[in-house]
Amino acid sequence: MEANKKANPSSKDVISNLPDDLLCHVLSFLTTKEAALTSVLSKRWSNLLQSVPVLDFDDSALLRPKFGPRNVTVFKDFVDRLLSLRVKNSSPVKRVSLKCRHVLEPERLIRWIRTFIDLGVLDLSLSFDYRIFILPLNVLTSKTLVNLRIGAKIRLFYSPSDSVSPNVDSLVLDSITFEDGKLGFQPILSAFPALKSLRIHGSNKWNYWNGSISSPTLKKLVLTSDGDASAPKRCVSFDTPGLVCLEYSDMVADKYEKLKLDSLVEARLDLLLNANQIMRKNAPESVGFVPGDVTALFMGIRNVKILCLSPDALDALYYRGERMPVFNNLISLTLGSDKPHGSPYVFWKLLPSLLLNSTNLETLIIKGLVHYVREGWEGVHLHISWDGVSDSLSSSAVKVLKINGYRGTSQELNQLKRFLGKLSHLEMVTVDHGSMDDRGRFRLLKDLLFLPKASSKCQIQVMK
Repeated sequence: MEANKKANPSSKDVISNLPDDLLCHVLSFLTTKEAALTSVLSKRWSNLLQSVPVLDFDDSALLRPKFGPRNVTVFKDFVDRLLSLRVKNSSPVKRVSLKCRHVLEPERLIRWIRTFIDLGVLDLSLSFDYRIFILPLNVLTSKTLVNLRIGAKIRLFYSPSDSVSPNVDSLVLDSITFEDGKLGFQPILSAFPALKSLRIHGSNKWNYWNGSISSPTLKKLVLTSDGDASAPKRCVSFDTPGLVCLEYSDMVADKYEKLKLDSLVEARLDLLLNANQIMRKNAPESVGFVPGDVTALFMGIRNVKILCLSPDALDALYYRGERMPVFNNLISLTLGSDKPHGSPYVFWKLLPSLLLNSTNLETLIIKGLVHYVREGWEGVHLHISWDGVSDSLSSSAVKVLKINGYRGTSQELNQLKRFLGKLSHLEMVTVDHGSMDDRGRFRLLKDLLFLPKASSKCQIQVMK
């Protein structure tokens, strides 16, 4: 009898006893399509759907290829009906995501976006990946919007008389462009005067940034670009006196000027010189200005406390036109990346200058494959002054050394021997050995423990 009672479908389930607010919170973790399926359970669940604070519309989740154009109609009707109910019941939304990979009428899309704004959305994400979609910037006028993401084949149309969204402080732009390319990126900064975090990504076909950014409010700026097919920008300038964090990945520009980065604390650079720039730098007749010099950029970021340089950025720094800047405030330096490239020669030639010009450096992180001699590069060591490397290590105040991507070769062990034997302030060495088995890990730890150490406080950890 007890078993039959538990199996009785008329018995109340635990979920039904939960309050509406908690059920709405649970539904907010589902896509809107999945949440809509619960409306068949009862009228209560149907009403709850109209109160869920998160809307996630993705046409690929609703469309089935075998139904053809009929799918698009189903998706449009679904969104229209749900938004109509939200407007009728004045049900506000906090977060909305709209992803469309199939052709929809621009007028309908703009109407949906205006409805999201009218419902008081705080976090809005738009992605249209089927053709170029022209979006008037004034459609996004809102007093409640805080976070905005716009991505994939969207062309923004801006008029100087457009209203602004004064509370947007986080903006992500992925592969978009502007109706008037001459205005560059500045209209966005004018439309969102309180912007604090900006992330822009450009692809080879959708690279709209003209190289200039001016904003007194920005705290974090991330600039990334696909591949190396795009031409270098003629000039890059950062008029951002309040910027705290800069992540910059692109081709090295011909020149850098008007760099106001007085508040910068952290910089992550991945800058690539193209073959033409390197050839012009190596040309014996090159005098005066040579495009692709990053000296001005590094002078502009010299007050950072945290600096991360990719292998390509190290190459760009190596080919600089003037002497190495002094980094008086630098306490953490990361060199390399997880990508399997980078010149060991450039790395070892730059390391002494970086250490000698960073007298307050406490943490040195060496990532990826730039810190050991790969097969075919053995002759490089003949052209490196190891006395200079040893002198820079001996005078360094580094306390923490982290090595990632360690493979256990004899060359790597010799390099660690130099580090441990010269860094007199070293307190912790962490070695990440990647896919090494337990036996190899034990052998590595044993080898490291028996290496002579300049610091009696030095401890060693071998991480998986």
